[in-house]
Amino acid sequence: MQKGEVNEKKKVPVVQILAGVFAGVLLIIVLVFVLAILPLQNATEAYNSVVEEYNAAAEDYNSMLSLTCVDNLDGFPESAENLEMVNEDLFSVMKSFLGGNTAKKTQADMATLKAITEYLSDDTKIMEQITAPSEAWVMERLGRVEDILEIQPVTSDNDPNGLLHQENGGYTACIYFTSTGIETAGDSPVSRGTDGGGAVEVYSTVQDAEARCEYLSGFDNTILYTGSYAILGTMVVRISYAYTDEAQYEMTDRIAKAFTQLETA
Repeated sequence: MQKGEVNEKKKVPVVQILAGVFAGVLLIIVLVFVLAILPLQNATEAYNSVVEEYNAAAEDYNSMLSLTCVDNLDGFPESAENLEMVNEDLFSVMKSFLGGNTAKKTQADMATLKAITEYLSDDTKIMEQITAPSEAWVMERLGRVEDILEIQPVTSDNDPNGLLHQENGGYTACIYFTSTGIETAGDSPVSRGTDGGGAVEVYSTVQDAEARCEYLSGFDNTILYTGSYAILGTMVVRISYAYTDEAQYEMTDRIAKAFTQLETA
């Protein structure tokens, strides 16, 4: 009888068991909330801030893209799409967590988006500098190009095309250059014309640059053909016919690289 009474005392009441289980579950919930859900909510808020920065950069990119031409440059997207903000309320964050999302994953997405934002910002800066640049800027950049020897801008007195500062499609500047391997008559880059190496014609708008290329295309495959031409920003880069087709492309590419370099602070 006494032995039975001892065993009876060792039994744990069901209420205590349930209370222990409830406390354990509650502890787990608290830990999950503190260690996973709350950090995810904070990361989500930070992610939305990065989205705002990206969308601003995307708008700047698209706006600049409408004013210039990057068809002859590699790596420039046709447009930048805006991103939607993510719901930051607790219920949405919990739903996201149950779907497999974590603060770590969100932070990784943030890092990727920041990199894309920086990339778009750099592309926008490049477009800005090749859109209606100054004569001095073009000359300085041409001076960086391998194989270019002499550089000379036209004036109203010696402009062979008569387009300097002309309304309805005239250029704001035109810089001729000579290059290695080409011997032509003339005592200056302007007098040698595009035959001596090439030229960069600067226009106020991309539409004027496109119209100029349309005009030049009328001489393709004729005796009046002077060489290749390509739009870069709002500039028309012209390369002498004296070069082979491959060499014309290579020279255009070298000029494009010089014009799209971003100065580092």
